[in-house]
This record gives sequence, structure tokens and C-alpha cells, in this order.
Amino acid sequence: MRTAARIFVLVLVVALLAAGWDFSRFVDRADQAVTPDPPINADAVTALTGASNARIIAAVQLADSLQLPLLISGVHVDTTAADIAEITGVDVTEIQCCVTLGRAAATTEGNGSEVAEWARRHNVMRIIVVTSEYHMDRALLELRRAMPEAYFIPHAVTTTKVRPADWHRDPATARRLVEEWAKFRIAAIRPAPPPAEPLTSAKPTPDRAA
Repeated sequence: MRTAARIFVLVLVVALLAAGWDFSRFVDRADQAVTPDPPINADAVTALTGASNARIIAAVQLADSLQLPLLISGVHVDTTAADIAEITGVDVTEIQCCVTLGRAAATTEGNGSEVAEWARRHNVMRIIVVTSEYHMDRALLELRRAMPEAYFIPHAVTTTKVRPADWHRDPATARRLVEEWAKFRIAAIRPAPPPAEPLTSAKPTPDRAA
């Protein structure tokens, strides 16, 4: 009985150490994503909606500066182009002409499916992904799972109260990171769906029509 208890304790300690090491790596990646490298050559931009409007603001600015089509994935069904224009401080005509509001996604997995469908329909393969620093790992996982043939370029924005590396200084940031790490690990063990057939529609023109 004592031997079994010792084995159980040993396994528990090893599991906790492994989880702690994996969490620290997750935090490091999130912290490094706070100051992303300048986007390299890309075909389009996508923003994954969430608790912070900073994602949408950054994506609209990025798409405008690079003259690329933009998909905002996970937009609420009642949100209009005028709402996005107000959030981002641009003219509503800029949103109406150049931004697609994706309303099909309610989860990060749904974001992956929505972005993949839009990207295949517009024949774009190199996509800048704008989301929160803590959310980037899971976002890329779901996007690559939904569209393995594409190349996704991370462009994270800061949305936590403190940098991820300083999570121990702020309970809300610590809770956010632990929850997101757990969701990321659960998502990682979910079986991948069968590959979708690529669509063969024309590539967007330089006027950023989406």
C-alpha cells in the first residue's frame, strides 16, 4: 500500500512539474508576442474578436497601412459597419468597402473554420492574424488545423493589465493566462477534422475588395 502511495505521489509531482514547465513556456510565448516583428509579405489580414476592441483597431490600421483585405471573424450578429467605424475611428465607407464582417464564429474553433472558408474563397494563403497575446497560441492552432495549406503570420496586441511575464503581479492576468493555457492544451488534443477541398476563386484585386 505504501509503495502504491509513493508511486502516486511521484506521478503527481512529475505531472505538476511538467504542467508548470509547459505553462511557463506558454507565458514566454505570449510575452514575446507583445512586440511582434513587422508583418512580412502577406495576402490578407484577419482579426479574431474577443474581450478587447484593441484587436479590431490594430487589424483595421494594419490592413489599411498594408492595403490588404481584412476579415474580422466572430462579429456579433447585431454589429454593423458603422459600429466598427466608431470603434476604430475611421469613416464607415472604409469599413464597407474593404472589411468583411464574419458572423459565423462563436468560438476560436469557429474562427478557424470561418477564416479558412473566407481565405479559400478569396484565394489568399498568407494571412496576418491579429489577436491578443495570450490568445495567439490557440488561435494559430485552430487556424492551422482548419487550413493547413495556409501560412499564418502572428501579430499580437497587448490586452492584459500587465505583460504576461509579470502575471504574478496581477490576479486577473494570472487567471486569464491559466484559463487560456488550459483551453489551449484541451484544444491541442482534439482530433483534427478531415482536410477541406480548396476553392478556386479569383484572388482579390489590389483595391482590397473583400
